[in-house]
Amino acid sequence: MGIQGHWASGKLVSLESSWDRLKQVIDCLGAEGLDRRIRDGWTVKEMLAHLAFWEETSLPVVGSILRGGTEIPVEEWYGGTDLEIAPGAPWPNADTHNEREARWAKIHSNSEVLDRLFRARQQLISVISSVTDEEGNTQIGSHLTDLCNHTDSHIMELETIANSVKS
Repeated sequence: MGIQGHWASGKLVSLESSWDRLKQVIDCLGAEGLDRRIRDGWTVKEMLAHLAFWEETSLPVVGSILRGGTEIPVEEWYGGTDLEIAPGAPWPNADTHNEREARWAKIHSNSEVLDRLFRARQQLISVISSVTDEEGNTQIGSHLTDLCNHTDSHIMELETIANSVKS
């Protein structure tokens, strides 16, 4: 890919800001707060695993699907234990992925979930850093923008929870 352009630089600034906000929320909630139930019965920890998964998908989606590269082996991008997808099976719907990641979070420690989220964020930063201004105006830019917006919407929800803990 080409030299990092304005599109990627702008997204990276936004990602840094959202990461700072997320760290503040996690610090405010503390270890006990990660087990707090939120909407749809998820815990905060389960939501963090959900965020990690979707940020991890940036690598295969952009690298393999949108750029037409070779398929990236699951071991190189997926931070969970097992995608639970049989060889040759179709890609499951989002709810199936979300349920799997919630199960994964239940049996892993807070630090394992947070480490995975950190690695997923680093992967997302790497993918966004590789996007040229031209790609930023294509489906690649649109996909990554949607992914960042998805993460930010969950951060806003977590901030609301953290603010209620402060009160």
